[in-house]
Amino acid sequence: MKLVVCVIIDKEVDALLLVEQSLGRGYWFPFDEIKPGETRAITAKRIASKICPYDFELVNVIKVRCSDLLPCLPSTQTYYLLTKGRLMRGNASNLVNSIWMNLERMKTAVKNRELLGLEPFYLLKTVLERQQTNGWDDFISGGQIFEEPILQFIDCKQPDPNNQLVASPQEQLMGSAKFNIKLQERVFKEFYSYTFPSEYMSYQAFIEAMDNKLSSAEKVKMQAYFRAFDAQQKSYLTYSDYLLGLAAMDPSTSHGGAPAEQRCRYIFRFYNIKNNGNMSIDEFRELHSDVQNLKAGKANNDVPPYSEILSAFNSFNVQTNNQLQLTDFLNSVGQLKYRGTSVLFRLATNVQDLLRMCKRYKDVKADNQNDRAQSNFNYEIADHCVTLKKSGTLAQVESLRSMNRSDQLSTTTEYALRNIPRSPSEEIFDRRTVATDIQDLLRFFEKRDQSKDALVWTPSIFINLAKNVVTLCKEVRDIFRREPRCLKISSPCYVLGDIHGNYQDLVCFEKSLWRATPLLSPASFLFLGDYVDRGIHGLEVIIYLLAAKYQCPKKVLLLRGNHEIRKVQQMFSFYKECMSKFGDTLGKEVWDAINSVFDVLPLAAVIDDKILCVHGGIPSPVSCPGDFVFAVNDIAVPLSDPENESPLAWEIMWNDPFSIDTNAAAQLPIGVNGGFFNNTRRSTGNYFTSEALMTFLEKNNFTHVIRAHEVQQVGFKVQLSGRLLTVFSSSHYCGGTNEAATVLVDAAKLRLIRLDTT
Repeated sequence: MKLVVCVIIDKEVDALLLVEQSLGRGYWFPFDEIKPGETRAITAKRIASKICPYDFELVNVIKVRCSDLLPCLPSTQTYYLLTKGRLMRGNASNLVNSIWMNLERMKTAVKNRELLGLEPFYLLKTVLERQQTNGWDDFISGGQIFEEPILQFIDCKQPDPNNQLVASPQEQLMGSAKFNIKLQERVFKEFYSYTFPSEYMSYQAFIEAMDNKLSSAEKVKMQAYFRAFDAQQKSYLTYSDYLLGLAAMDPSTSHGGAPAEQRCRYIFRFYNIKNNGNMSIDEFRELHSDVQNLKAGKANNDVPPYSEILSAFNSFNVQTNNQLQLTDFLNSVGQLKYRGTSVLFRLATNVQDLLRMCKRYKDVKADNQNDRAQSNFNYEIADHCVTLKKSGTLAQVESLRSMNRSDQLSTTTEYALRNIPRSPSEEIFDRRTVATDIQDLLRFFEKRDQSKDALVWTPSIFINLAKNVVTLCKEVRDIFRREPRCLKISSPCYVLGDIHGNYQDLVCFEKSLWRATPLLSPASFLFLGDYVDRGIHGLEVIIYLLAAKYQCPKKVLLLRGNHEIRKVQQMFSFYKECMSKFGDTLGKEVWDAINSVFDVLPLAAVIDDKILCVHGGIPSPVSCPGDFVFAVNDIAVPLSDPENESPLAWEIMWNDPFSIDTNAAAQLPIGVNGGFFNNTRRSTGNYFTSEALMTFLEKNNFTHVIRAHEVQQVGFKVQLSGRLLTVFSSSHYCGGTNEAATVLVDAAKLRLIRLDTT
């Protein structure tokens, strides 16, 4: 998203125009997304005119937040300053929910938490200071008054009892909570999803973000939690405030050394209702009661006798004003004179398992994506006319520029055609590429004639083929690297399962579904992995698909399966296949080049935001506690050793659904935790039950899962209450009698199609 934020100032009274945001989130600047064909300045004027029917002076850009500097943010924001000398503010706004605020009114709004974020207060304060010092003219010519922000991560350092100076208290808190950079980025994404488009978290946004982290009894104390997080007492939280507060609450954070001192500061603020650094005996009574109840595992709110509370309170060497100061509290807890605080200010579950994106923000993103999908297509006439045979194969491809124009093109078109830039059609039809060279070699390999049998290479071809394969891998690897780990696809889309070196079936699918190249099909084609091993033509299958990907990158989509892993290929047949076809030296080069592509393949895809497609199965909550799409997109690229580098990727590639009819030898363990248990048949990965699938679908707003990974007699199997489809696209697998199938996702239907290979 590219947003323009309007800073509208009345210079006569030094007031700022703010608009109340939806759902009572507070007042903030008016903003909107840049529409197709608009410049940032035009967008700013459109926003201003919608709010106030007067001319504004578009002054300059005063702030930019760029997604290049904040890579985990999906939006770029530009703040435009607009000014007006005299405004009739009584009815100057078209919006009932707008308000003019001067600096004093803004201070009241901050104190009363009326703002969405602190940007209006700080910005107006800075603008007024600048213009009072330099005047409006100098201020206007002074350029930007805010720097582009950069997300500052906190080093995750383990506490060193022998040298406390090695790391700051904040770094030691991060280390104790195990908040590495990747997790800090996830926290930031969650933070921003609730504060959007502000960079500050209001109390209302805090309530929403903490809703799934606290029990019903704890939510009653939400004001106390916010007060504890708000160490700077600004009534709004920065990302660092939120991050450090969550780290202090994480159950894995140590209650000793520097992390304990940091935690005790949060605990003190939690119970210090006046937030003045001095705790009264009434405030301490709440603290001491919680310590005693939590230590004893009590669910009620029993209050210890007053004499016990007074004795504990006086043990802190309370001063004559009968107030417990923060420094005395920290010293007594640190010296173990007062025990039991380790149970306070704790989450029941690790933070990484509780992170989730705000649904409101996800809906905004989805709406904007849909808008772009409908409005950003600029259609043009393609360069070529394609002639098809009755069989569906390509007969002739002619460039419009070289055709007999008197028949096909009008005079005005003939002139215009000279000025039309060549489209990517030339990559597929006109120009020789490494992909077309490999496709020609594969057609020769497939063709049966008098000189050779079909599906047999001649020795003279191998050196040229190897050279082309290595070159193709380098080219297509860059294409895959630019794709997200979890693809977003629109229907119609064909989904194909395991191919496993079955080149004959792949060609049969081609002749049935995309005979005239995928480019001329309205559908896209998603392959779920396992292209190599088991079958004898793994090389031909994968280079066919990579060549197709090179030519039609948006139509041909490949996921990684559990056989696109070096160790697995060395156990099975693909490594040996490359060595036998090319020899040890050339074969190793080809094998390495192909696996370098496997390392960057996407791991999942979502069709129409509803149908999840993976090779193996859904992941367990242990490897994916939060939002699935965001977690998958966070997986490292490249990923050469998924077993050790990403438990989430490993489960996606290896997990299987559990049902009695397909796992007769397996028994459902008693008391299965969350519907996942060890996959004894494969000795790796997990089984997942129907209940686990339903929970996963509901959590991520999916309706079905399409996966591969298991051979099926008729090419497919509908499982787990009809919410999971297994598709297998290689017939006669390992000498068996099974059929091959595909799934067409189109028009709100999942259509099963079997391939007749007889």
